[in-house]
Amino acid sequence: MSKNTVAGLASFRKIAMAACVAVAGFAAGSASADGEFLQFDLADGAKDGVVSITRGRVSVGATYSQYDGGSAANLALTWAIPLGQAGTVRIGPSFGQAFGDSGDDDPRFGGKVVFERWSPAPFGHLFLLGEYNTIDNNYFGLVQTGFGQSGFAAEVTVGGSDKYEAVTAGLTKRLGDSPVYLRAGYKFIAETGFVGLAINTF
Repeated sequence: MSKNTVAGLASFRKIAMAACVAVAGFAAGSASADGEFLQFDLADGAKDGVVSITRGRVSVGATYSQYDGGSAANLALTWAIPLGQAGTVRIGPSFGQAFGDSGDDDPRFGGKVVFERWSPAPFGHLFLLGEYNTIDNNYFGLVQTGFGQSGFAAEVTVGGSDKYEAVTAGLTKRLGDSPVYLRAGYKFIAETGFVGLAINTF
């Protein structure tokens, strides 16, 4: 394992710990969590991890990506603005750092805005998510459909920044009544499949 990979993983652990501390500090007094989401995907030449924790209107999200030539870690703290049945907007500051084989980038600060909407549907549910981060003009979009009590869900995502582009399609399967989901899909631009695991308590 390279020094840059070790440094990247160490930074991700620090970011995840900071997420827990930040949420606890901003939402002290809450009896229980609104929800936690953890996801890890593995593909040829790439690894992606996501952690999201919500307490009331406060959410902290951390991501770590390892790819050919380096890795990157990001953290965002956002405040929710409910829009009724239209959905929810979250806004707040963000932090990011990239780690490359030829050297690490300087830490960067920016802002992040998120829109999300969950709604029931005749076939199950529909979930929409859109994100924009001023760091590297990073954007992400997700459309997910759940199929009732079957435990299956299908999703399509698009993402990109000044440094990359990605389009994926995937299928998830919930394991019984647990919050654990198995994931598999295909990355079209990278032309490779991926498998993953997610835990969702929302």
